[in-house]
Amino acid sequence: MCNYEFVKDIGMNIFSIIADEYTDISNKEQLKLCFQWTNDSVEINEDFLDYYNIPNVNSDTTDSVIKDTFARLQLSRSNCRGQCYDGASNMLGCKTGVATQLKDIQPKAYIIHCHGHSLILSI
Repeated sequence: MCNYEFVKDIGMNIFSIIADEYTDISNKEQLKLCFQWTNDSVEINEDFLDYYNIPNVNSDTTDSVIKDTFARLQLSRSNCRGQCYDGASNMLGCKTGVATQLKDIQPKAYIIHCHGHSLILSI
């Protein structure tokens, strides 16, 4: 069981979401969620939230898991200021990607391509 204590520390502070999907060794789809946030002293924190088993990695499924997570943790999407994903079209697609769906709700949620994934692509 994951410890969600950091969520109460986020409170009404701004945060970013980091999400990545993959297929595990048993051929099941997984979604990993992390939060990066600042506290009242403007110190940067990054916390792993959880792995979620999902039926597929399409953008609607992934977005619904993220929306559900925000609702369960009582985090406001209006406080989201950043989103970081791999370069897959289901995540960064300009029409229906997860990033676009969040950007439609919170225009201030800046989108970046994960630097780790960018480095792997360049190598």
